[in-house]
Amino acid sequence: MDQNDLDLLQMVPPYHLQTVAKTRHVPLSPLALNTLSDALPSSGVPAASSPTLVLEVAQYLLNTTSIREVLQDLDELETAILRELVLCGGRTNSRDLALYFLNAGLLPSEKKSTPAPVVAHSALYQPIMPLQPPQYPAAHPHGAFEQAIRHLLIVGFVFWGKQTNFSGRDYTSGIHDGVLIVPQTVQTVVRNEWHLENVVSVYDAPLSMLSDSLHACQRSLYLYWSFVASMHDGLALVNNGLLARSALRQLIDHLSSNHLRTKIQGEQARLESDQPYLLFLRLLLVQLGLLQERNNILRAAPAEDFFSLSLVERVQLCYHLILTSSFWNELLYLPEVNVRPLPQPFEPAHEEVIRSRQLAVERLLRESVEDWHDFSAFIARTKLYVPYLLFPRHYGARAERYSSASNPYGWDFRLRRGWLTHREGWHMVEGGFMRAFISGPLYWLGLVEVDQSDPPLSFRLLPEAPILMSNSPLTVEASPASRLIVQPNFEVLVLAPVSEVLLVRLDRFAERISLEHIAQYRITKVSVTAAIRRGLLAETMIKTLQRASEGEIPQNVRYSLMEWERQARRVEVWPDATLLEVENEALLDTLWNDPQIRPLFARRLSSRLVEVAPYKLPTVQALLWQRNYLPALSIDPGQETNTDGSLVPHEPQWHLFDDGRLQPVCTVLNFYLVAEVERFSECDGATGEFRLTPSSVRRALSEGTSLESIVSFLRHYCDEGVPGSFLVRLKIWGDGYARQNHVYVEPAPLLRLSAEVLRDLYADDELSALLGLEVE
Repeated sequence: MDQNDLDLLQMVPPYHLQTVAKTRHVPLSPLALNTLSDALPSSGVPAASSPTLVLEVAQYLLNTTSIREVLQDLDELETAILRELVLCGGRTNSRDLALYFLNAGLLPSEKKSTPAPVVAHSALYQPIMPLQPPQYPAAHPHGAFEQAIRHLLIVGFVFWGKQTNFSGRDYTSGIHDGVLIVPQTVQTVVRNEWHLENVVSVYDAPLSMLSDSLHACQRSLYLYWSFVASMHDGLALVNNGLLARSALRQLIDHLSSNHLRTKIQGEQARLESDQPYLLFLRLLLVQLGLLQERNNILRAAPAEDFFSLSLVERVQLCYHLILTSSFWNELLYLPEVNVRPLPQPFEPAHEEVIRSRQLAVERLLRESVEDWHDFSAFIARTKLYVPYLLFPRHYGARAERYSSASNPYGWDFRLRRGWLTHREGWHMVEGGFMRAFISGPLYWLGLVEVDQSDPPLSFRLLPEAPILMSNSPLTVEASPASRLIVQPNFEVLVLAPVSEVLLVRLDRFAERISLEHIAQYRITKVSVTAAIRRGLLAETMIKTLQRASEGEIPQNVRYSLMEWERQARRVEVWPDATLLEVENEALLDTLWNDPQIRPLFARRLSSRLVEVAPYKLPTVQALLWQRNYLPALSIDPGQETNTDGSLVPHEPQWHLFDDGRLQPVCTVLNFYLVAEVERFSECDGATGEFRLTPSSVRRALSEGTSLESIVSFLRHYCDEGVPGSFLVRLKIWGDGYARQNHVYVEPAPLLRLSAEVLRDLYADDELSALLGLEVE
């Protein structure tokens, strides 16, 4: 017998224990009956039951066999209420429970059939019809819900919390606004008898057959990225970080012409923050590393690696970013709720918001899959399970949680017409958060569907959503590869299903004409020439077309690509190119013919010279180190390593002393910096330390190293820079004062004045111009 159950029965008035005992036919001893009679109050204030009476009643009342017998006599509504109470932990507010049953249509007089709504195609979350706080059902003594609660009280399956306000002997009434508590023993029996496991539905269909909404979200990400990639100068951002109005309208026109989920009028676009879906796409692309913001310019980053992933992997990656990151804040999009002080458009989500997302997902996954759920009913039910969503209990009283001093956000939450009460506030703030989360990121990602009303009134979970939203590893069936047809007139047709990674590759050298169920491209001399200028080879273009078409491409297309490349490469200037030169041709042949190493190089210019692909220099260096080669790093003379420390950013390697000794501050020094310092220093054979001497400095100068480059190198890679006393000697050794070998002594008149007189002279415009600096 659970001690908590005994403590609960101890707080029950004796007259109610007597009622329960009569209803359950509990055999009481004469002593217990006398104790019960003595405990009955003469006034309206109920007294606590005695331990003797409680123990005797509990032995029968909490007996497993007795509980099972009573469970069989419960009607449908009583069973539903007890089931919900047990599932939510055995305690909840009675009126909150009544509101959920009313909104869910579970009351006999309120049952309603929920029509399957038409799915909306608009992805923008812009409320038009204002949401209102819910109207709690009036408690009526003869109401169906209240009568069911009364019967559960009489049979001893539920009890009122100790803070419930009673008047007279009405403990068995179901109209009270208080906490209903189910004894732990009753909960255990109910869970075992009714098999209440709360198991999440598992999607058993092949994951290659996914909903169209999942494809639509990934297509939106691609379209946004491709638009930014097509802009040579990127998209301009204003000072607050939002897209400029002109860039926003161009983006809307581009997406609207290619994608149905963003059909909005360009003239309606004022601020990017007014279009949450577009802002969400941008922030998600930034989190994925596909877009970068630099100097108020939004630019595209390489995206082939991301779009090469399967659809399932991309959806899961995006979902977990949304669930655990702070880049999106649902509290900025609460309908009919004003937040003060007004947060910034890019206000990061608080850690409580991130935690609340995860709690909301847990509740969402408990709902039936593919059935439409009313938002108000889902919110009312969530309150039963997670009453402290968004606002932890330790921050303050529940009635004050929406004031800035009693919540972790430092914000005041108010209705547009006034202050929030704690009861209506839960449905407008916490409920608004769940509406914004489900109708926003989860809908935009394609995991849920919402109805076409604005704001949405109902939603449903897609069948594959539970497994995509889980942390379990997935076995993904390979999606069929996209096929294309290259026509002799230079048109390219990409057949369904169209993969985004193929579109990314075609975007490099072809012009997209249309994109719907199939994609249509045209290869032109202008597009190919532009691709060649960006470093793409005609050989790569031909391989891309052949691999996707599963055969040879028309001869005239192949010839034109090669000819256009030859014409474009007559005169070439390659800025910021990295070349690798080897002494042994066999080494370069081995690297070039290795299929895993080949992507690190762009072009082979000769038998011993190859161009390193952009951003692949560190990888090539590590590769050569693994093969016991230490390549020398040569920088363009205008960008020498020791005159521009930013080219080789590294922490300080040495501490420079007044005697010219370089003491290492790291256990392992950078190989290239050691090779550089050897040019103007000498190595001590005993200690292995380097030391600058007059002869080593003069030797470096004779080999073409400038004194300025030596000083710059020491300042950048020596901890605390160059000591002043040594800097003088260094300049003497390197003839740094060669042009300043004369010292002149010039007499100058001095005036000794009081501080007040000197201050007045400096204040005079004519005299101040004749005075120099103050000496002492």
